[in-house]
Amino acid sequence: MTDTKEARAPTEKVKAKAKAIRPLGYLERFEAALHSLDLYRSSMVTCRFTIPPSLVPEPGPAWDDRIAILKRTVESAIALVVLEHPLLRVGLRNEHARKPVFVELESVDFRNHVEWKILDEESADYERDLVTLIRDRLDVKVESPETKPAWRMLVLHIKGTGFVDIIGEWGHAHIDGMSMKLFHETILENLNKLDETEPSLLTDRVLLIPVEKRRDLLPPLHGLCEFPITKRWAASTLWNELKPPALKNSDLLSSGWAPMLATPYVVQYRHFSLDNDTLQNLLAVCRKHKTTLTGLFQTLATFSLATRLSPEKARGFRSSTVVNLRPIMSSEFLQSHNIDPMKTMGNLVTTVEHDYDVDLVTTVRQRAAEGEDMETHSVMAVLDELVWSTSVRVRGELQKRLDDGTKNDQMGLIKFIPDYRSLLKDWLKQPRVFALHVTNLGVIDGDPPNTDVAEAKREPGDQWTIDRAIFSISPEVHNGAFCVCPVAVKGRELYVSLSWQKGVVDKTLADGLVADLESWLRYLGRQTQ
Repeated sequence: MTDTKEARAPTEKVKAKAKAIRPLGYLERFEAALHSLDLYRSSMVTCRFTIPPSLVPEPGPAWDDRIAILKRTVESAIALVVLEHPLLRVGLRNEHARKPVFVELESVDFRNHVEWKILDEESADYERDLVTLIRDRLDVKVESPETKPAWRMLVLHIKGTGFVDIIGEWGHAHIDGMSMKLFHETILENLNKLDETEPSLLTDRVLLIPVEKRRDLLPPLHGLCEFPITKRWAASTLWNELKPPALKNSDLLSSGWAPMLATPYVVQYRHFSLDNDTLQNLLAVCRKHKTTLTGLFQTLATFSLATRLSPEKARGFRSSTVVNLRPIMSSEFLQSHNIDPMKTMGNLVTTVEHDYDVDLVTTVRQRAAEGEDMETHSVMAVLDELVWSTSVRVRGELQKRLDDGTKNDQMGLIKFIPDYRSLLKDWLKQPRVFALHVTNLGVIDGDPPNTDVAEAKREPGDQWTIDRAIFSISPEVHNGAFCVCPVAVKGRELYVSLSWQKGVVDKTLADGLVADLESWLRYLGRQTQ
C-alpha cells in the first residue's frame, strides 16, 4: 500500500510573546500535568465520512482537480468548527509549570493540524492497517505549545472509493472526548452546508482568527457551575486518598497485579465491532433488565478479569467510569450568557468509582468454574443472573451521580490540590487503584442535518454522512490497567476499543479480556432471547 503525504509546515518561531487569556482551570491543570509528565499521550475519534457521489474524486485526467476540491471542502468544514469553538484556537504557555495559561493565537496553520494521506489502491489489509495506525498514533503525544492549539487530524482517502476516514486527535488540557464527538458532528453539518464552488476559508492553508474571536474563551468548568460539598463527604473522601500507604497496600480491591510503570510507555490496542442488529438486541435486553450498556461493559470486563486472574493476584476489583457533566450543569452564568453545555467544547467531565467486593468476585469464580466443562458460552450462561444484578447496581451508581447533580462530586475537591504534578508523582509510588477505566461516547448522529440550508446546498442522495466511528485512548499511567471505549453511529455499528500499556499486564490476560468481551456481548445480543 503506497500513499502520498502532504508536507507539514516548518517549525514555527514565536515572533512576539502571545497575550495571556486566562489561567487553566483546576481540571485543565490536572490534564496538563498528566501530559507534561508523559503519563498520557493521545485520544482520538475516527469517523468514516461518506462522500456525496458528485464529489467523489475518480481516477483519471480530472483527478488532481477533484481531489483539490475535496481537500478544500473538508478543510473549510473543519475551519468553521475552529472558528466556532474557542479552545480549538488557543495556545498553552508554561505547560510544565504549576499554573499554565491559555494564550491568544492570530492564526491556525492547517499544515500543522490537518494531514492528508491518499492511498493508491484499496487493500484487503486496509482495516488491519488502520488498527495499527491508530495504535501507533496513540503513542505520539499531541503537543500543547504556545504557538498552536492541541488538536490534529489525519484524513485518509483511498483512490476510487467514496469515503474519507478522519482521525481527530486532541490534548486533554483543552477538550474532552465529548468535544471531539461534537467536532465530528459539526464537521458533518458544515460539509452539508458548504458550497464547494465557493472560495476556501483558508489562505495557503492558514486560517486567520478574527480579532474579536481571539479572547472569547469561556471560563473553565468551575467557573461554569458550582460543586458544593458536605463536610462528612469531604472527610470520608480525603481519608481514602490520604490514608497511610500500609493501609492502601492492604486494600483488597487494589490492582497490584498491574504495576504502574511510567516508562517505557508503549500502547497496546484492539478494537472490534458489533452490527446494528446485535446492538439493538443488546439495548433491548439492557432495558429489560433496567440497566445500560455502560453498566454492562463495566460488569462483563470485570467478570472476565475475575475468571482469568487468580485469587492470589486479585481478590476484588475497583473501576471507574467517565461521566459527562453537561446534562446536569446549571448556573446563572450559563443562563445569562445563553450557553448550552451540550454544544460546548471543554473539559466538562467527572468520574464515578465502582467496587466489586471479595464476596462477589469469589461467587463469579465459583460459578464460572461450574460452567467451564459445559457447552459453548456456558460460562456466560451460569453468570447471567450475576451479570444483570451487578450491571443494575453499576447503572444505579452512575444514575445517582446524575440525580445528585454536582453536589459531593470529586470536582468539588480538586480545587484544594495545590500541585497536580506532585500529586501524580505520589500516586505513581502507590498500588494501582483501578482495574478498568470505561468511557462511553454514546451515539453519533451520522445522518445529514435536517435543515433548509443543508437541503438547499445538496440534493437528497448526494449528501455527506458518517457511517462509523471508533473511539480510542492511550491509557493514563495512574488510572485503569485497561481502557474500554465504546461508541456507535446511529443506525449503524457499535465499535468497542480496548487499550493498555505494554509490560503492565500480561498479553494472555489482555487477549483473553478482548475475546471475552466480544464473545459475551455477541452472546447477550443474539436474536433468540
